[in-house]
Amino acid sequence: MVLSVLILSGSTLFAAAAPVFYSGSPDADGFVPTGMITSDDGWSHGSLFSAPNWLLAQIDPNLMSTVLDFGYTPVPTEAPKEFEDYIAEGYAALDGGNYRAAYNAFKKAIELQPSSSDAWYGTGLALESQKRYLSALDAYSQAISYAKGAVSNWASYAGKGRVLYSLNRFSEAKTALETAVAQYEKAGVSHPDELEEIYRLLDEISGNSSPALDANPSAYIPATAGNL
Repeated sequence: MVLSVLILSGSTLFAAAAPVFYSGSPDADGFVPTGMITSDDGWSHGSLFSAPNWLLAQIDPNLMSTVLDFGYTPVPTEAPKEFEDYIAEGYAALDGGNYRAAYNAFKKAIELQPSSSDAWYGTGLALESQKRYLSALDAYSQAISYAKGAVSNWASYAGKGRVLYSLNRFSEAKTALETAVAQYEKAGVSHPDELEEIYRLLDEISGNSSPALDANPSAYIPATAGNL
């Protein structure tokens, strides 16, 4: 009899000491487990965790939006690139020596504006730098055909002359380079390194100097297309 009373008392104490976790019913009492939903007991609910409302009120809403799941977060849509973006990207790639990326950027610019002298000139530079001389020759010729005045075409004539020289078409190269000099002077620009390169090639064609086998052509790369 005494033993039965002790066992019954122990069971009662154990039941009173252990916390009871309910299923989330609005009428339930006691602790509210993580993720469960209650009604008016002062607890929030969400897919990540539950917390007292007084605590959540002190948290930065911007921070809460990154922690609590209140729904789908919209994914920002990248604005499509425009012609000027591709031109700038192409010249930046040229300046960094990434000629394939430069060619791809100028190609996209041409798709947007097929008659752009700037885009065709940049394409010529990218192709020439990859030693794709025939394609570069066509690109420079396109740039010349769409150019608007000496400021726009002198560099394309210089590029055409360099490519023709590399193809051993010296007579045509001389004509293109001499035209580049005339247009350069007419444009009133100042790019001494590029002008020196033009004269160096003319001297080689005329036999006044030996070819500089290790010389890298000095091609005019504008900071922006508007400088062409």
